Amino acid sequence: MKKIIVISMLSAVCGLGFTVSASAQAATCSDVIWSATALENNPNIAEHCLDVVDKNGTQAVMMNARVVRQSVNSTIVQWRRPDGSWSASERRYPDRGFTAEIGGRDVRIRDLPVRQEVNVYVPMGEAWSVAAAAPAAEAAPVAAPVAEPEPMAEPEPMPEPAPAMLPTTATQVPMLALLGGLLLLLGGAVSFLRSRL
Repeated sequence: MKKIIVISMLSAVCGLGFTVSASAQAATCSDVIWSATALENNPNIAEHCLDVVDKNGTQAVMMNARVVRQSVNSTIVQWRRPDGSWSASERRYPDRGFTAEIGGRDVRIRDLPVRQEVNVYVPMGEAWSVAAAAPAAEAAPVAAPVAEPEPMAEPEPMPEPAPAMLPTTATQVPMLALLGGLLLLLGGAVSFLRSRL
């Protein structure tokens, strides 16, 4: 009797897992529900989703980024939108070990050249999930988190300070010393020629 209960429970769990994986395979960008942490770090992340793909056996949101500039501890990127346009520049702080795969080689993000485009994959998990199918009566509460957040004024990245100019307090004494030295040499050359003639 216990074996039958265990087998029926296992088959129910497997059926549930199959249903969840089947619904996850049909996920699109409009089905993605971003976590509060992901939205806090990047309020416009929903605008950057290009597709939901299978990456290494896991559902992942695919985004495309272009390197604008590298600085000491950050990378400034633009994100491709689904319509093909690029977002405003955003400063990101990738971990030191964060790499991109280019031509079968792992390249550190900080070593990427300007205008290099890379695909970014965010696996389903802590950052995002897919809403489970709900009965029609409960559809309204599920739709609320999917709605796009209010557009917030995105702060522009702080421009890097211009290099400081050297002080202009230097005198013309070195130039005068050089000119005096040249005149002494010219005088010596003239007196030498005069004595020879």
